[in-house]
Amino acid sequence: MLKKIAKRILNFHAKIRLKRMATLKGEGQLFYHTVRISHRDGANKNNIILMDHCWPLGNIAVEGNGVVVMHPYSRIFGTTQILCVNRIEIGRNSTISQNTIVCDNNNHPVSPSFREKMEVTPMNHPSRLWKHSANAPIIIGDNVWIGTNARICKGVTIGNNSIVAANSVVTKNVPANCIVAGNPAKIVKEGIDSIETEYPY
Repeated sequence: MLKKIAKRILNFHAKIRLKRMATLKGEGQLFYHTVRISHRDGANKNNIILMDHCWPLGNIAVEGNGVVVMHPYSRIFGTTQILCVNRIEIGRNSTISQNTIVCDNNNHPVSPSFREKMEVTPMNHPSRLWKHSANAPIIIGDNVWIGTNARICKGVTIGNNSIVAANSVVTKNVPANCIVAGNPAKIVKEGIDSIETEYPY
Protein backbone atom coordinates (compact mmCIF):
# COMPACT_ATOMS: atom_id res chain seq x y z
CA MET A 1 0.00 0.00 0.00
CA LEU A 2 2.75 2.44 0.93
CA LYS A 3 4.61 1.62 -2.29
CA LYS A 4 1.51 2.46 -4.34
CA ILE A 5 1.07 5.77 -2.51
CA ALA A 6 4.75 6.64 -2.98
CA LYS A 7 4.52 5.81 -6.69
CA ARG A 8 1.47 8.03 -7.11
CA ILE A 9 3.27 10.91 -5.41
CA LEU A 10 6.34 10.43 -7.61
CA ASN A 11 4.22 10.31 -10.76
CA PHE A 12 2.31 13.44 -9.71
CA HIS A 13 5.56 15.37 -9.26
CA ALA A 14 6.88 13.94 -12.54
CA LYS A 15 3.92 15.43 -14.40
CA ILE A 16 4.61 18.85 -12.88
CA ARG A 17 8.30 18.59 -13.79
CA LEU A 18 7.70 17.35 -17.32
CA LYS A 19 5.12 20.03 -18.07
CA ARG A 20 8.04 22.43 -17.90
CA MET A 21 9.99 20.31 -20.39
CA ALA A 22 7.39 19.82 -23.15
CA THR A 23 4.39 21.52 -24.75
CA LEU A 24 1.17 19.70 -23.91
CA LYS A 25 -1.67 20.06 -26.41
CA GLY A 26 -4.96 18.61 -25.23
CA GLU A 27 -5.28 16.34 -22.21
CA GLY A 28 -4.75 12.85 -20.88
CA GLN A 29 -0.98 12.53 -21.33
CA LEU A 30 0.49 9.85 -19.07
CA PHE A 31 3.74 10.48 -17.20
CA TYR A 32 5.83 8.26 -14.91
CA HIS A 33 8.64 9.42 -12.64
CA THR A 34 11.08 7.32 -14.70
CA VAL A 35 10.54 9.50 -17.81
CA ARG A 36 13.49 11.64 -18.88
CA ILE A 37 13.27 14.66 -21.18
CA SER A 38 16.35 16.73 -21.98
CA HIS A 39 17.22 19.81 -24.06
CA ARG A 40 20.59 20.88 -25.41
CA ASP A 41 21.99 23.56 -27.70
CA GLY A 42 19.10 26.00 -27.28
CA ALA A 43 16.20 23.53 -27.42
CA ASN A 44 13.32 24.09 -25.01
CA LYS A 45 9.79 22.90 -24.20
CA ASN A 46 8.53 24.19 -27.56
CA ASN A 47 10.67 21.59 -29.34
CA ILE A 48 8.61 18.72 -27.86
CA ILE A 49 4.88 18.56 -28.60
CA LEU A 50 2.77 15.98 -26.77
CA MET A 51 -0.82 15.68 -27.96
CA ASP A 52 -3.98 14.16 -26.45
CA HIS A 53 -3.63 10.92 -24.49
CA CYS A 54 -0.08 10.13 -25.62
CA TRP A 55 2.21 8.18 -23.29
CA PRO A 56 5.80 9.52 -23.41
CA LEU A 57 7.12 6.86 -21.04
CA GLY A 58 10.66 6.59 -22.44
CA ASN A 59 13.50 9.07 -22.84
CA ILE A 60 13.31 12.06 -25.20
CA ALA A 61 16.38 14.17 -25.99
CA VAL A 62 16.26 17.16 -28.34
CA GLU A 63 19.07 19.40 -29.56
CA GLY A 64 19.03 22.74 -31.35
CA ASN A 65 16.07 23.16 -33.70
CA GLY A 66 14.99 19.52 -33.50
CA VAL A 67 11.26 18.86 -33.06
CA VAL A 68 9.56 15.79 -31.59
CA VAL A 69 5.81 15.40 -32.09
CA MET A 70 3.78 12.64 -30.44
CA HIS A 71 0.31 12.57 -32.01
CA PRO A 72 -2.85 11.55 -30.08
CA TYR A 73 -2.81 8.11 -28.46
CA SER A 74 0.80 7.41 -29.48
CA ARG A 75 2.98 5.53 -26.98
CA ILE A 76 6.67 5.06 -26.24
CA PHE A 77 7.63 2.65 -23.49
CA GLY A 78 10.33 1.87 -20.95
CA THR A 79 13.90 2.37 -22.03
CA THR A 80 13.03 3.59 -25.53
CA GLN A 81 15.11 6.58 -26.64
CA ILE A 82 13.97 9.34 -28.99
CA LEU A 83 17.08 11.28 -30.09
CA CYS A 84 16.33 14.31 -32.23
CA VAL A 85 18.19 17.17 -33.90
CA ASN A 86 15.98 17.38 -37.01
CA ARG A 87 12.37 16.11 -36.70
CA ILE A 88 10.73 12.96 -35.35
CA GLU A 89 6.97 12.42 -35.59
CA ILE A 90 5.09 9.50 -34.05
CA GLY A 91 1.68 9.09 -35.61
CA ARG A 92 -1.73 8.65 -34.05
CA ASN A 93 -2.25 5.30 -32.25
CA SER A 94 1.35 4.22 -32.90
CA THR A 95 3.28 2.26 -30.28
CA ILE A 96 7.05 1.93 -29.80
CA SER A 97 8.03 -0.95 -27.51
CA GLN A 98 10.80 -1.08 -24.90
CA ASN A 99 14.49 -0.55 -25.56
CA THR A 100 14.02 0.86 -29.07
CA ILE A 101 16.12 3.70 -30.47
CA VAL A 102 14.61 6.27 -32.83
CA CYS A 103 17.48 8.52 -33.90
CA ASP A 104 17.33 11.08 -36.72
CA ASN A 105 21.10 11.55 -36.85
CA ASN A 106 24.40 9.66 -36.90
CA ASN A 107 25.38 10.89 -33.40
CA HIS A 108 28.85 11.84 -34.68
CA PRO A 109 30.49 12.87 -37.97
CA VAL A 110 31.94 10.24 -40.29
CA SER A 111 35.17 12.23 -40.72
CA PRO A 112 38.03 10.45 -38.87
CA SER A 113 39.91 13.71 -38.28
CA PHE A 114 36.83 15.37 -36.74
CA ARG A 115 36.18 12.37 -34.47
CA GLU A 116 39.83 12.24 -33.41
CA LYS A 117 39.69 15.88 -32.25
CA MET A 118 36.24 15.42 -30.69
CA GLU A 119 37.36 12.50 -28.52
CA VAL A 120 39.83 14.65 -26.58
CA THR A 121 37.22 17.28 -25.69
CA PRO A 122 35.17 17.42 -22.45
CA MET A 123 31.81 15.61 -22.31
CA ASN A 124 29.66 18.70 -23.00
CA HIS A 125 31.90 20.29 -25.62
CA PRO A 126 30.04 21.82 -28.64
CA SER A 127 31.89 19.48 -31.01
CA ARG A 128 29.86 16.60 -29.58
CA LEU A 129 26.50 18.05 -30.67
CA TRP A 130 24.45 15.99 -33.13
CA LYS A 131 24.21 18.90 -35.59
CA HIS A 132 27.72 18.04 -36.74
CA SER A 133 26.53 14.65 -38.01
CA ALA A 134 24.33 13.73 -40.97
CA ASN A 135 20.64 13.94 -40.05
CA ALA A 136 17.23 13.64 -41.69
CA PRO A 137 13.63 13.54 -40.37
CA ILE A 138 11.88 10.37 -39.23
CA ILE A 139 8.13 10.09 -39.81
CA ILE A 140 6.26 7.19 -38.19
CA GLY A 141 2.74 6.94 -39.59
CA ASP A 142 -0.55 6.18 -37.86
CA ASN A 143 -1.31 2.86 -36.15
CA VAL A 144 2.28 1.60 -36.46
CA TRP A 145 3.70 -1.03 -34.09
CA ILE A 146 7.46 -1.11 -33.47
CA GLY A 147 8.77 -4.11 -31.56
CA THR A 148 11.30 -4.34 -28.74
CA ASN A 149 15.00 -3.62 -29.41
CA ALA A 150 14.40 -2.11 -32.85
CA ARG A 151 16.33 0.84 -34.27
CA ILE A 152 14.80 3.40 -36.61
CA CYS A 153 17.49 5.30 -38.50
CA LYS A 154 17.59 8.81 -39.95
CA GLY A 155 15.53 9.70 -42.99
CA VAL A 156 13.03 6.83 -42.59
CA THR A 157 9.28 7.08 -43.14
CA ILE A 158 7.12 4.20 -41.88
CA GLY A 159 3.72 3.95 -43.55
CA ASN A 160 0.38 3.66 -41.76
CA ASN A 161 -0.58 0.34 -40.13
CA SER A 162 2.84 -1.26 -40.60
CA ILE A 163 4.72 -3.41 -38.08
CA VAL A 164 8.46 -3.40 -37.37
CA ALA A 165 9.48 -6.74 -35.85
CA ALA A 166 11.57 -6.93 -32.67
CA ASN A 167 15.35 -6.48 -33.11
CA SER A 168 14.96 -4.95 -36.58
CA VAL A 169 17.14 -2.12 -37.90
CA VAL A 170 15.15 0.09 -40.27
CA THR A 171 17.37 1.97 -42.71
CA LYS A 172 14.89 2.54 -45.58
CA ASN A 173 11.29 3.65 -45.94
CA VAL A 174 8.61 1.13 -45.00
CA PRO A 175 5.40 1.08 -47.08
CA ALA A 176 1.97 1.12 -45.45
CA ASN A 177 0.25 -2.11 -44.39
CA CYS A 178 3.28 -4.39 -44.23
CA ILE A 179 5.58 -6.17 -41.77
CA VAL A 180 9.34 -5.67 -41.90
CA ALA A 181 12.01 -7.65 -40.05
CA GLY A 182 15.76 -8.16 -39.91
CA ASN A 183 18.98 -6.17 -40.09
CA PRO A 184 18.61 -4.33 -42.36
CA ALA A 185 14.81 -4.64 -42.19
CA LYS A 186 13.07 -6.08 -45.24
CA ILE A 187 9.43 -6.68 -46.07
CA VAL A 188 8.29 -10.12 -44.92
CA LYS A 189 4.53 -9.64 -45.35
CA GLU A 190 2.38 -7.24 -47.34
CA GLY A 191 -1.30 -6.38 -47.32
CA ILE A 192 -1.86 -6.82 -43.60
CA ASP A 193 -4.84 -4.46 -43.84
CA SER A 194 -6.73 -7.32 -45.47
CA ILE A 195 -6.18 -9.75 -42.58
CA GLU A 196 -9.41 -10.00 -40.62
CA THR A 197 -9.13 -10.56 -36.89
CA GLU A 198 -12.14 -10.17 -34.67
CA TYR A 199 -11.59 -7.57 -31.93
CA PRO A 200 -12.81 -9.25 -28.72
CA TYR A 201 -13.94 -6.07 -26.94
